[in-house]
Amino acid sequence: MKLPKAPFLILLLSVCLAACAPSTVPFTNFTVFTEDLRGTLESAGISLSKVQFYNDKPITIKRQGTNANDISVDAEGQISIQNGKTVQTINVRPFTPGVVMSNTAGSINVSFDDTQKDKEGMHFILQGNQYYIETMDGNKFSYNGNTFDIPAGTGSRLFVSKDLLNQVNRQSETQKGRKVGGQ
Repeated sequence: MKLPKAPFLILLLSVCLAACAPSTVPFTNFTVFTEDLRGTLESAGISLSKVQFYNDKPITIKRQGTNANDISVDAEGQISIQNGKTVQTINVRPFTPGVVMSNTAGSINVSFDDTQKDKEGMHFILQGNQYYIETMDGNKFSYNGNTFDIPAGTGSRLFVSKDLLNQVNRQSETQKGRKVGGQ
């Protein structure tokens, strides 16, 4: 029995191409931001405000509310909501650049907002040796004074570019030894 070669070759070629296709995020250019790396940077005198941070997973936060512009009170004191509810959604794609807004021991607030309106940032806390986005009970997330649901992004970590590792000034020397009576 002779099998048709064309479908088999097409299947083999498509599998090979799929295996060779680049991923959407070049993990090779980034490394996890760890507490050890933070200590190395701080001991080298590099401020975290000079470090470009990235998130490793998509982050989506969402809240429902009423827009203050849609609420009015008439002459009799009755409240009127004109357009119903408002849904605010904030999306942060993987490996979006962010900057440090503030930091304390074991936590870093990073802003990914390019409009410069975010004065607080998203809160990442130290868990183990890595920094993860902080969520409250029930997958809630506090952001800019509001409570959001976080349907995507739980477990997102902070990353830095591997180029940062080359910025750390490492000094190494080998001691040749000292002899008695020698200078």
